[in-house]
Amino acid sequence: MDRWLSRLEASKWLSHVKEALNAACLAAQCLEREEACVLVHGAEGKDATLLVTALAQVILDPACRTLVGFQGLLEREWIQAGHPFQLRCAHSAYAHTRLKQEAPTFLLFLDCVWQLGRQFPFSLAFNEHLLLALFEHCYASPYSTFLGNNEKERRLCEMREKTHCLWPWINHVEKFLNPLYMYNPLAIWPSVEPQSLVLWQGLFLRWVHSSYHLDEAWAEIRRIATSSQTYSPQLHRAT
Repeated sequence: MDRWLSRLEASKWLSHVKEALNAACLAAQCLEREEACVLVHGAEGKDATLLVTALAQVILDPACRTLVGFQGLLEREWIQAGHPFQLRCAHSAYAHTRLKQEAPTFLLFLDCVWQLGRQFPFSLAFNEHLLLALFEHCYASPYSTFLGNNEKERRLCEMREKTHCLWPWINHVEKFLNPLYMYNPLAIWPSVEPQSLVLWQGLFLRWVHSSYHLDEAWAEIRRIATSSQTYSPQLHRAT
């Protein structure tokens, strides 16, 4: 256990999560509280820049916290903006050596969104299952959504004409929806205190800890929420 904890600390993963959320909150505060324009500029604009701008929109915009809105955010801020998924992710799933271009930037974004969902369990219309699915598909997928490094490559290969998009499949999977979701028009400001950020066990420990009981509990929550939505109009008329 001591060795595992020391290796976790040495990876500085949670520090990266904290720094990403900090930067996104700073940009979001300038936009909302100071009504200022914000320029987010990185070395090439393909990694940290997209991370900050996408997180800031999730924090500020309730539309980006819906299932369809979150898909639009990924299309706009990651896929069309040119995050090089092929270089950053493609080899990592199978290679034993790490290439120079590899970087888990998109995974860091998904982890930060998971932290937001954990701190605001009613404000995101999707759940952990969606984030896990996106993680898997960005590394290895039968769909073309995360293929290539930019829009030019995808157009040259005619991916949209010859392959299928990931989003229609996601929109038909019920388990990706958060049964506790309630529309929240306000910004969600995350805490970045050390006790507020935790390791994403559903991803990093999923081969160690079984999620069977958790999945069973969420299925029951979903059943109760669905039943409440079905019977509430009848109860209202009776009163």
